[in-house]
Amino acid sequence: MGYLDSLKDDLPFDQNNTAEKLTKETVLKMFLQPCKKCNGRKNFYSYSGRAIGPCFTCKGTGQQEFKTSPEHRAAAKVAVEARKERDQEQVWTTFASEQPEISAWILSSKDGFSFAASLEQAVLKWGKLTDNQLAAAHKCVDSRKTAQEARSATIAAAPEVSLDSVEKAFQRAMEAGIKRPKLNLDVFRFSPAPATGNNAGAIYVKEGEQYLGKVMGGKFLRARDCSDDQQSKIQEVAADPKGAAIAYGKRFGACAICRRELSNAASIELGIGPICAEKFGW
Repeated sequence: MGYLDSLKDDLPFDQNNTAEKLTKETVLKMFLQPCKKCNGRKNFYSYSGRAIGPCFTCKGTGQQEFKTSPEHRAAAKVAVEARKERDQEQVWTTFASEQPEISAWILSSKDGFSFAASLEQAVLKWGKLTDNQLAAAHKCVDSRKTAQEARSATIAAAPEVSLDSVEKAFQRAMEAGIKRPKLNLDVFRFSPAPATGNNAGAIYVKEGEQYLGKVMGGKFLRARDCSDDQQSKIQEVAADPKGAAIAYGKRFGACAICRRELSNAASIELGIGPICAEKFGW
């Protein structure tokens, strides 16, 4: 198939029958588009609107000539991108088979760690990492392992705390329309972690503005500033949240849930506002 034959599909219908008669120069000028660089204006213009010289891309013609139609070029671009993606997948598969730990670390860390993202791009571009890059990646992998082992040891050693009653109260409150429920138990404030965060399912514990730790998986993971006395008291409070809520209300004269002042005799005697108590299932 000749050069002109290969362009027949791109030519207007009424010109297909005469394609053989067209010279190469004529075909090259069949597909004209306004220059994207100067928007077909032929010249570059300053911010004040003064012409400062002809467009370098179209050489002042205002148009660009193409060998194929816009549709043909768009399809070719899609094909090139698809081929590039397939090639990159193959490159990554090969690298992952050779460096499974590093590749797994890169994929799990690249979204929040620019260095990991840069290593992924290096692999996709060059098919491998340099010795220095590999050494740095191995250090990161080892650091993660050490941190995970330390975290596992901390969790294993953490005291067990059952917050089943608190979790059920929070669940009832959210079903009742409270988006961010909180409980003030004795001197502590308990609140559920965001459902979409890294600590989904955990319950945070504070005393005033001081963060004391979180309860996750039945374990209390205390913060560095949490004292032994505070930890013991948290465990005691968690065992009887309703009793601790009543104790808070009688101690501070405010509802343990909304922290509003308890004003009527029934609320003062109960230690919790009746509306809040109903929403929390108490």
